[in-house]
Amino acid sequence: MPEKPGLLTRVIAGFKGEVPATTLEALQKAGIGVYQVLDEVEVLRRGMAVEGVDPWSASEAVAAQQLYSWNAFVLQTLGDKMIEADYRADAKTVGYLPQVTAEQVWAFFGQVEGWLSLARQAAANPGFKIADPRELPADLPGWVEVQPCPRAHLEAMIAAAAAIKEHAELALGLLEQAGVPDERLADRDRLRQVAARAATAADYAINMYSPNADTQLHELIEERLRGALETYHHLGQLVAMPTLLRTYGQSGTPTAPTAPAPPQQQRRKLPRPGQPGFDPWCLTDRKTLNRWTKDPRAVESITELWRHDPNPAQTLRFQEDINDGIERGDVSVLSQHYYCCPWAPIYRANKPILVGDRRLQAGQEFTYEASAEEILETGRFVRKIINGPFTTTNQVDYCNPGDFHDD
Repeated sequence: MPEKPGLLTRVIAGFKGEVPATTLEALQKAGIGVYQVLDEVEVLRRGMAVEGVDPWSASEAVAAQQLYSWNAFVLQTLGDKMIEADYRADAKTVGYLPQVTAEQVWAFFGQVEGWLSLARQAAANPGFKIADPRELPADLPGWVEVQPCPRAHLEAMIAAAAAIKEHAELALGLLEQAGVPDERLADRDRLRQVAARAATAADYAINMYSPNADTQLHELIEERLRGALETYHHLGQLVAMPTLLRTYGQSGTPTAPTAPAPPQQQRRKLPRPGQPGFDPWCLTDRKTLNRWTKDPRAVESITELWRHDPNPAQTLRFQEDINDGIERGDVSVLSQHYYCCPWAPIYRANKPILVGDRRLQAGQEFTYEASAEEILETGRFVRKIINGPFTTTNQVDYCNPGDFHDD
């Protein structure tokens, strides 16, 4: 854990637009128990191998303990490596992270506690049952999109892939050492196939990598690293619970568990600007709506947001996805709201769900940001899902483009 950043570090970080990593470092420290739990699982696997207990005949609690521990380990490792790589790349701003890195680390660390808790519950209760196996294997949280991907991110992904690969191959080796029943040999071969696909993608990315890679090569490396990490993440879950192979596509792509969207005629479409019934506050947290409607600056900001939105229909489709999730019970509205206009609620995904093009996992906190703040300066209108967890703040940002542009 780095020391408290000094004045020079704070000045340099502020100049670069980096954000404090204090909370993320605290989450990193809190998650260190993940590695102990993984050690316990690997001891368990070695014992099963010695006793000849294959994963197909293991109890659901034993399988769940291994699977949940794996998910926590992968996410903790990714977050750890992201922070470590950034601090190595820029020693002058240790204690601060670029905004995109902070968002990505939040996405990883935000799910660790939930998986770790489930792993410990499964270890403590021999009768433990998985709530809904159809939601497994779980995917990684969404990747924060930025072009180009920072070099430190690639280096972090390479380091994470190496660590995750080592433990995935160990788990697969112990599965085979325990003995595979004849009727399960096809499953074993599919697990080997998934492992080979992940290893090939990782090896290609590592061999292509160069610190001076141009944009095109950079994108190729990033694509293969993401694919390798996603596949290793699935592989560890499949080794822990091979019965999941029944709903895992032959190509290695899960055929479940995203909940189907309701029929089109049931989808509640929000009125567009200029149409009867349009509500300019439809993205805003309803519990705090009275506050914003009485604030002249907030009213101005909402007006400017919709006036400058080049594609309101697309903006509203994101919210429609969220609203549909709420109606199905797949999304819950939490008691907090985001700090900047349009002051959207903080949500939690109760099941895997697609919002726009972002896939969210069960237990993930998120909010929806729609902003015209940069439109007059850069022409950029922002629509994006922001992953949590979130911290409480008294800060209020009106995100009004007029505040940042001189006519």
